Amino acid sequence: MGIPLGQLARTLRRDERTVRDWLSGKTRVPWWVPEYMRQRQMNMTALGPRLGVVRGAVIELATRRPKKSRKLQTCGLMTSTR
Repeated sequence: MGIPLGQLARTLRRDERTVRDWLSGKTRVPWWVPEYMRQRQMNMTALGPRLGVVRGAVIELATRRPKKSRKLQTCGLMTSTR
């Protein structure tokens, strides 16, 4: 396809060494790589997000909600536990 190794690795979200091993035949190429590349060539990249392949330089993670403290009621006393 003529895609540079580094760009291919970034597109597939894999390390360059992993992609190099695939191309040299050292390790097997996962089933989804040829399928993704075929769809990419046809401009049908709807499969990408379902496989975890995303585009963009920044991935925004969800913010973590603070844990709620649970309270136990023992003999009329309120105590907080973790």
